[in-house]
Amino acid sequence: MPQREPTEQQPSAAWRWWLLGALAALLLSWWSPGVRQLFATHMQPESAQALPAAPALNRPLPRAAAANPPEPPRCAPQASKACYVGDVWWFDGCGDLQTRAQSCDGRGCSEGRCTAAPASDEACGSFDEYGRCDGEVATACLLGQLLRVDCAQHKARCIMTSEGAQCLPLDDKLACAPAEPAVCKGSVLRLCVDGRYADIDCTVRKAVCRSGADGARCVASTPLPSAKTAVEICDGHDNDEDQRVDEGGVCDSVPLVAFVPADAKLENLQARMHNELAILNRVLAPLQFRWGKTVEVPASYRTFDPKDLEATSLQLSQLQSNLFLGHVRAATPTAPPAALEGFDFYVAVLYTEQLLLEPPKSGISTLPNAHCGGMRISDRPSPPHGLIVLSEARRPETLAHEMGHYLGLCHTHETLERFARYDNQSVACTNTGDGICDTPLDPGTTQCTHDPACNALCPSVAARPDATNVMSYYMGCRRELTSEQLALTQRGMSLRRGWFACLDPRDCVCDPMAAHACPAEMSCHPGEQRDSPWLCELDGAALPGTGCSDSSQCSQGAFCLWQSRGPSAAASCTRPCGAAGAGDSCICTDVGLPFRVCAEDLRR
Repeated sequence: MPQREPTEQQPSAAWRWWLLGALAALLLSWWSPGVRQLFATHMQPESAQALPAAPALNRPLPRAAAANPPEPPRCAPQASKACYVGDVWWFDGCGDLQTRAQSCDGRGCSEGRCTAAPASDEACGSFDEYGRCDGEVATACLLGQLLRVDCAQHKARCIMTSEGAQCLPLDDKLACAPAEPAVCKGSVLRLCVDGRYADIDCTVRKAVCRSGADGARCVASTPLPSAKTAVEICDGHDNDEDQRVDEGGVCDSVPLVAFVPADAKLENLQARMHNELAILNRVLAPLQFRWGKTVEVPASYRTFDPKDLEATSLQLSQLQSNLFLGHVRAATPTAPPAALEGFDFYVAVLYTEQLLLEPPKSGISTLPNAHCGGMRISDRPSPPHGLIVLSEARRPETLAHEMGHYLGLCHTHETLERFARYDNQSVACTNTGDGICDTPLDPGTTQCTHDPACNALCPSVAARPDATNVMSYYMGCRRELTSEQLALTQRGMSLRRGWFACLDPRDCVCDPMAAHACPAEMSCHPGEQRDSPWLCELDGAALPGTGCSDSSQCSQGAFCLWQSRGPSAAASCTRPCGAAGAGDSCICTDVGLPFRVCAEDLRR
């Protein structure tokens, strides 16, 4: 430690201890709960915009302690107003937080005032952003503007999708009408989803396709054992039973990286981003977010075609990743260090002038591994990356709504029963609607509306949806999530954190015999070549013991093992002994690999 310069006279030890004690007492008296709260609120990491300053602390500097210190002056109550967690709050004359002065109803707060409400939709009459199809004409209301699109003029047809009325191509080979009932094509359940046929293979779910009076569905005689992997969340407990608590950064604020196109015409972007962040943190608490960085991207992103969502997601999810930038540093050692500073995890948010949809929409997002409401809704293998896209015509809560999708929430008007696997222990609330048991039935805005107090009104159906739910389409009311929705978002964020390390498969080499070879809900799969390393991939739809043609289809630690070749070739998703998901009941057998596998997974 540094050496003190010599002085003529050193104070005595007793005097020094008295001075330290006095300073400690003064600091404790100044560090009031209100000041602590202000520091927790305003001392955030660097963001895209400087946060508003905390209300001035007018308390005088502390004087030296005395034997009988005078009574401190009283602080004038309700001396000023300032923004706190999205609402307007009173602060006393000393700067301490008091009571809420005004609720901003989810719109956010700026400079001590609630953000103005978006343009009223009253001018649109009975139309809202969800819209409806009248023949081939799609009509919707976006921020108070009535939009009518004749889909036929665009060589398209008007279809009611889960996102509302949309013009979809006429020449789509998989085109279908939403009213078409589900049918069985052998073991495959064929559904019409958002105007396109989607096939669900019942056999990979250990079920059969069966038609009945209420339509076709995947039905099984016995329930499946729970395969939900435990993940760590920020709650002070060892959720994943690895003898550690709240590890892996689960309690850290989540960086958001804003990607902004060059020359984009985005009005009041910084102020809107700040407001959207406040709403996001209020709605998704205890999860907390921060703007980590703003990055300019090419002007071609000023408009965005949703068809490019997956490819753009991969690019923007890697662009600021420390793992990706590490490869860049290795390839370009002369690059300036500041340009290569990234994040171990972040959520990519692309701001664009317009989404190329007819009628336009305010935002879109990727789902985590094709899951929504805890249920897989597609057999197609999914990538581990994700992206949120927000258009200029968005509401203050749109970021919170799209973040809900990014973390695995459905719309409250979703109909998951069409994708469900039914057995004798199926729970109705997890197999229907949005898959969340504490959200009430929501027929959607085609059958329900709401009054000025945000009470939902459904004249023709026996339902009472919650119009204030952020995942609904009751615009002007959305401001909260239920406790079960919040639990699912916490789990979704923990899964996303784990998957982020595997955006580039080269960074996710794994040992198929290890018990925890990969992040939760990923499996260790062989590389493309015989001598290639095994890599972690997101779980597919196929359960262990079911047929496969590629390892990307397999889940729960299984890989696709071919047991024979030729015309009678057979392959099944097979777990290595000792792998995650194999369990104690696995009967191990030798099949000529460097490790043994579970005999019960082999096809007979």
